[in-house]
Amino acid sequence: MAPAEQARVFLAMALCGAGVGGAYDASLALRRALGMGLVLSAAMDLAMGVLAAAAMTAMAVCLCVNPLRLFALAGMAAGFALYRASLGTIVRKLYAGIQNCGKKRRKGEN
Repeated sequence: MAPAEQARVFLAMALCGAGVGGAYDASLALRRALGMGLVLSAAMDLAMGVLAAAAMTAMAVCLCVNPLRLFALAGMAAGFALYRASLGTIVRKLYAGIQNCGKKRRKGEN
């Protein structure tokens, strides 16, 4: 496979990984809103793993490449990590701020 083709697949998988990161943040908000316990949260994490694998496989099928190539796996992981480090951080901070808006503060707290 030519390097240009590998780069195209890497970038497509990075976008896919960023989408999975967004879905993971949405699942975190759902967990907190529904007050899910430890067991249900673990089950939802496993479901997110299945979703990530399915998304990666679907993207590879669309691109007609093997999903288990190292650059495809690295692209997926890089996209997820980049989302969590950039936009995901903003989303989580905004969500935490919204959660804290309704809480009463005790005297002496900032």
